[in-house]
Amino acid sequence: MKKTGLIVLFTILLCGFVQAKVIKLGLINPTPRNLENILFLKRNGLITIDSLEIVGICHETQAGLMGMPHSYFDNESRVPISILTIKNSLSVDSLFCKNKCTGEFEELFNRTDGLLFLGGADILPSIYGEETFLTTELIQKERNWEISFLFHLLGGSQNEDFKPFLEQRPDYLILGICLGMQELNVACGGTLCQDIPFEIYKRKTYESVLEQNPDNQHKNYRNRVDYSDNESTFLHFHPIRITNNSVLDFEQIKHPLVATAHHQSVDRVGKDLKIIATSLDKKVIEAISHSRYRNVYGIQFHTDFSILYKQQDFYDSKNRLIKLAENDRLFHVLFWGYFSSRLKK
Repeated sequence: MKKTGLIVLFTILLCGFVQAKVIKLGLINPTPRNLENILFLKRNGLITIDSLEIVGICHETQAGLMGMPHSYFDNESRVPISILTIKNSLSVDSLFCKNKCTGEFEELFNRTDGLLFLGGADILPSIYGEETFLTTELIQKERNWEISFLFHLLGGSQNEDFKPFLEQRPDYLILGICLGMQELNVACGGTLCQDIPFEIYKRKTYESVLEQNPDNQHKNYRNRVDYSDNESTFLHFHPIRITNNSVLDFEQIKHPLVATAHHQSVDRVGKDLKIIATSLDKKVIEAISHSRYRNVYGIQFHTDFSILYKQQDFYDSKNRLIKLAENDRLFHVLFWGYFSSRLKK
């Protein structure tokens, strides 16, 4: 009986050890707001990973802007958080090859189970071979390492001889949201549309954009023409068209309403990437995925903002009441459920 009891106890302890395996998610640009959004998803059961650790990653010159200690424990979410920094800076002509950051990139890749690239301003157009449009607002030059990191992970048409890191771990997870999706595309050799209203819809003023069909708008410009407006959300909502059998094809929800806040989008798709969602009129690319690495994908809309899960009603750019339907909310829940299941594996 004693021997049997010891075996049972050992089995229980072993099972507990296996279940307690820590999943390390790298969070690029871990601002307080970005961190709080991800912790909200974890606290509210949308990210369904029991033992999650967040590894925030930024350039050392931006670490002070994050306003957080090097490492700490979020008691409410029961999540340990550490902040790692990139030490070196990269010139534009050194992004798509081995460079001063290659060793740092390899260490980060080996220390994490997946990466989440979030939003921000606009990528320097010369990186993808174009001149700068008048409405382009550049991200800080210190963030150019993010594009080089993605190139090291995935490779791209800029350097066909480079062997990407994911050849070692092809199931490694990478999700890019908004700017993160654009960085993903540029890293693989793609280009961007620098201004959706002007380049795609031939609109020259904010007023003319606001007069459009809301399905063809991708950012709320109301505060550019009416600064007295305090009712409408900073987001814009429109439906998207999802490709069958893609990573976003949940429960046959084909046209979910999503929240967007961008004026740029993917133009020419990068190496080994494919389109998996568009706007209803098919003029704006809303999501892409990698054809070689199945857990690599990007979305142009925001599923990461906690406000989407705190309320169901919003006033849009025309001060119309937008109500998120059951299928819209279900899509967002299923999105993070899929993300969690892939990260666990």
